[in-house]
Amino acid sequence: MATPVSREPAYLLHSRQYRETSLLIDIFSLNYGVLRLVVRGAHRPSSPLKGMLQPFQPLLMAWQGRSDLKTLTNLELGSKLPSLRGDYLYSGLYLNEILIKLLQTGQSAPKLFAAYADVMGSMANKDSLEPALRVFEFRMLKELGAFPSFTQEAGAERDIDLYAHYYWLPEKGFIRIDDFDNPPYSYTEFNCNIGGVARQYTIKGSQLIELSQSDLSRKETLLVAKRLSRLMIDHLLGGKPLKSRELIAKTRELKKYGASRP
Repeated sequence: MATPVSREPAYLLHSRQYRETSLLIDIFSLNYGVLRLVVRGAHRPSSPLKGMLQPFQPLLMAWQGRSDLKTLTNLELGSKLPSLRGDYLYSGLYLNEILIKLLQTGQSAPKLFAAYADVMGSMANKDSLEPALRVFEFRMLKELGAFPSFTQEAGAERDIDLYAHYYWLPEKGFIRIDDFDNPPYSYTEFNCNIGGVARQYTIKGSQLIELSQSDLSRKETLLVAKRLSRLMIDHLLGGKPLKSRELIAKTRELKKYGASRP
């Protein structure tokens, strides 16, 4: 029988009904990464577990089992964080979904777990949302080995030029473009893949240097970081949609509709 795990720091990412009285939960843990556990009897009136199983809160979990699907045996609350609301809540759902979809089951990622704890704390404190999200996304991309050099040109033994323009090529890095009227073939292909708006996704060398230093103080650089992280994450997703993005888009449409009504 596998050794039971006790008092493992973890966060709940997602939960759903399992049979009549139980739950299936996806968690992100310090030493075991993303895992799926069964919570038996969680829907019974006598069970204290369901009320304690809240996302975005630090938890201590215990589980055991011989199969891939372990059974939760104990749960403790960590330090209580304020509940997420509004855009912070939707952003939390987004982060949880990309962790489930992009991390391998059972892949230990303690540095990323620390980054997740940091971003949860930032959002609970209502810190500026966009920089916090970008910092986490970049840390996740580094953990997945999908983060290119922001200081070296791809395919060339030279540093990023502050005054040049670049575009990101999956599996390669940042390619320099000197003439938009006569671009490299890979740029034309990149432009086709993103619907003919590649010019919006070109990046100044000076912005890449700022990103290499985690400097998101300028609005323009923060926007570049958002566009770039989305390109990279979408590439890893391989075309799979994110339900959280759909929810965010619908919520924004409803807000616009409400604001436009007399």
